[in-house]
Order: sequence, then C-alpha cells, then structure tokens
Amino acid sequence: MKCSSWIRSAALLTVILMMISICSCGTARNRVITNIAPGSAAETASIPKEMYAGGTTSVAVQQSGGATSGVTKGINMTDETPENHKDGQNTSTVHNPKEEAGTKLIGVESEGGTGNGKNEEQAVKSADGAPYKGYKGPVQGEIKYKEGTPAGDNSQSLKASGDIDSPYKVNLIVTRDYGHKKIFAKNVGLVRDEVGMEVLFRNLDIQTAYGGGFVNAINGLESQYTFFTGKDRKKLDWFYWVNGILAPVGIAEYRPQPGDVIWWDYHDWSMTMFIPAVVGSYPQPFKSGFGGKNPGTVIMYTDGYKEDAEKLKQSLVDKEVTQVDTAAYDPGVIQQPKKYYILLGQWGKLSENNDHLKDINTKNKLAGIYAKFDDGKLQALDFKGKAVASYEHSGAIYAYGASIGSLNPVWMVTGTDDQGYRLAFDTLLNNPGAINGCFGAAVTKDGVTNVPYGD
Repeated sequence: MKCSSWIRSAALLTVILMMISICSCGTARNRVITNIAPGSAAETASIPKEMYAGGTTSVAVQQSGGATSGVTKGINMTDETPENHKDGQNTSTVHNPKEEAGTKLIGVESEGGTGNGKNEEQAVKSADGAPYKGYKGPVQGEIKYKEGTPAGDNSQSLKASGDIDSPYKVNLIVTRDYGHKKIFAKNVGLVRDEVGMEVLFRNLDIQTAYGGGFVNAINGLESQYTFFTGKDRKKLDWFYWVNGILAPVGIAEYRPQPGDVIWWDYHDWSMTMFIPAVVGSYPQPFKSGFGGKNPGTVIMYTDGYKEDAEKLKQSLVDKEVTQVDTAAYDPGVIQQPKKYYILLGQWGKLSENNDHLKDINTKNKLAGIYAKFDDGKLQALDFKGKAVASYEHSGAIYAYGASIGSLNPVWMVTGTDDQGYRLAFDTLLNNPGAINGCFGAAVTKDGVTNVPYGD
C-alpha cells in the first residue's frame, strides 16, 4: 500500500475511534446536560475540543436515565434522528423495586407491617425509619438508559400526585428561557434514596419518553425535538442542574440529597449545547456539593483582594459551608480543578496569564458563558452570543466548566476595573439574593441582569 493510502486509512481509523469514544462516555439531553440525544454529530461539532482540556467526558443530561454519548447528560438531547434522540436522557431499563429492596430502592413498611408502597394517607416509613406522610410508594423507580430504546417506549403522561410530608426536603425549581420565566418553585418532600424522577412525579405533570427515563414535558411544556420531524422539529428541550451543576446522569438515576436545589429549565439549545454551571442556586454548590460529595471550596484572589477573600469565606461559613479556604490566585491550579474555585479580581488581572480564560471569553456561548469582556467593557449577551448591552465600570458573576463533564465549576467574580469588580463582589457578599435564579449575572450600577437574554 502506498504511503498516501496508509495516511488516509489511519486518518479514517482515528475519526472512527473518536466517534466511538464520544458515543460511549456520555448521556443525552435530559440525562446530562441538555435535552439532546447523546452523541449527536451536530451537537458535538459545535463544541471546540481545544476549549476543554478534559475532552468529551460525560456531561449532565437533563433527565434521561442513561448515559449516552458523553455530551448529552443533564440535557435531554438526541441525535439528528428521532431514534437517537433518547440518548443521554430517557432510554432505560425499568428496575423492579421489589427485586432491589434493600439496595437502591427503598424498602417501604407501613405501620401495619410490610407493604407495597400503596398505603394511601398512612404514615409510611422507609429503611431509615423516617416517617413519610402521604407517600404511596415509587411510580417507576430507577431507570437506566438502554441503547436503542425508541422514543415512544414507556412514554406516558402523569398528573402530579401531590407532595408528601417528609423530614427531608429539596428545592425544586422549574423555569424557561434561561431562567427568565418562572414556572414552579417549592421546597418539597424527599424520600431518602429515591430517584429524582419520583420527586417530579409528585409535584409536576410529567410526560416521559425513551423508556421512561427522559423528561419530555413538564406541565404541558413539551420538547419540540423528541416526537417532531422535518421543519416542525426545533431544538427546544428540558435541561437540569443540581446545586448549579449540570447533572452527569439522568433524573431517573440521580438520587437527590436533602437540601439539593434541583433546577429544570426549558430553552433553545441550537447555539449552546452545554451550560456546565449556573450561579442562581448560591450558596450551592459550595454548601452541599453534588450527589452527596463535596470536594471543598477555595477562594482565590488577585493582588489587593485578600481581605475580600476572607470576608467571602466568613460569609460562606455563616451559610453552613464547612470546607472553604483562601489562596493567592494561581492560574495553573484551575486548569483541571480538584475543588470548587471562586476567583476574585479584575478581568485584566485574572486573564493576564491564563490563556484558557481568554479562550472561553472569546468563545463565550460555546462554553455556556454569556458575559464577555472586550476593550475595557462588559458585554451582556443573548443566547446566540450577540451583545445586547455594553457597560463600562461593570462586573459579572458567572461559572464555567474546566472540561466537558466536569463537576467542579470555577466561579468568576470579576469586573472591567476595580469599580466593576466591587459591584460584583459586593453583590455576592451583601446581596446574594440578587443572583437567585440567574444563569449568569451582569452587575452594573443599576443592578443585576440575568444573562443570557432570551428571545
């Protein structure tokens, strides 16, 4: 074989191996990050690999129960064909609660003895002995993604059955258009060790797809991708975050922890497939972490802002954050973060020796970031990456993922200059409620604006 033929063959093999890798390590739209099918060529093509040193590891797909292509978890996305739409979100295998009693699902006992979870209005206790008033048992239990599951399999629409009285609570938030329109917000009851889909079934009207692990509609607001084709198909889907972190597993697999903030948002993902982290659940993730694991928090500061770091540390401690330290800014440490990091400083100083930050600032929307610093000004972007407003002497609070699938986001508290930084820092320290429900925040003398802007 000629040299040129060997080169072509090797190149083809490399592409094939890359595609296999992408399709084997992630999840899909609801499952991990958005609501798109895992491994969709269109989706993966929109994410520059050079932006993420970590490569294409799994990302949180909105809700589906299974892992799809490594790019879809936390999302609910699918490939460009309806058959593949399930990836990363709702394709799954239904597990019988009775077969798994004592393991992942809860062994339910009524006060009268062992039951099947159907004891209406009785005080039901789980394996941990906690009383759950009004709990009737799981609707479907855990569902894991199964490759090849058609969108219509186990697709069902269920009306909310009603919240329960429980000693354990989670904050359930539902919005649309990047948090700009609120649909539902309530502190609701949780049964220990149950999957998140059960929380949804009790409190919201849910339509499932892809085997039951994918959230296709909430309160009648339906994916415009799953069951649509041709010109009627639109990239509008449900995505979810836990404590501000795009979930790496579907909601039919994720087991909420008491105190979690579970945030669902319905939005257009035609321009941005992954939004790895949002700031509107503060003081999460610093307080509870993700999935019961908290790596700890480090507040890094540039010259002149050490005192601010100490003040923010004390503020977090007051909010029951137990693992928090401060340190001088070191750009190298945050390339592959092992902890949660909060960076304090003016944009020019933070980006001075950090090519990664400069790259993310340039690519912005592709990294799920909608605040851009350019020529001494802060630009607030819409979801397509277009500058809607430009500000001088202004600040921003936003978070990014160092790599696709990273569960350790880096938070930026920064500004065009000291005045702009002060606006952002003072907001986080003294008025954190102002960023509640924000994907990212542009902070000016007039207040806080949630970015990205919607339509």
